[in-house]
Amino acid sequence: MSEHRDFEFSLRELAGSMGDFGTLFPLAIGYIAVNGLDPAGLFIMLSLTNIAIGLVYRLPMPLQLKKVIAVAAIAQKWPPSRIYASGLGLGVTWFILVFSGALRKIIELTPTFVVRGIQLALGVMLATGRAGPRAGLRCAGETLSGDGGDA
Repeated sequence: MSEHRDFEFSLRELAGSMGDFGTLFPLAIGYIAVNGLDPAGLFIMLSLTNIAIGLVYRLPMPLQLKKVIAVAAIAQKWPPSRIYASGLGLGVTWFILVFSGALRKIIELTPTFVVRGIQLALGVMLATGRAGPRAGLRCAGETLSGDGGDA
């Protein structure tokens, strides 16, 4: 009944693939302005990932930065090395969860209201700037000044 065409690309698909730019750009700008990430590296990697996702799923899809990491990194002014390490750690974790089948079980067990509550709390933390060290969200070894003692 439905016909699958490889790489169907229309104005509708283009609009859908850009649907989350309202989230992407503010977080990307925060990463660049607050955390000092290299804009060229950030946007090149976002582009390559977007192309890879499009090739895998055969349609353009929006690519979002991991919002939890972005909120914590921007609000707490993480250095780029911590952002890279958290991205690598998250990627390895997702890989293990997906290929072990554990992700399906977690999805089945997690109520929607828990997910919505976490999303709301992160949004409030970012909007109010209360995600910093004074909010009790320090990493091990960090001082209250947030410098991590790495002088």
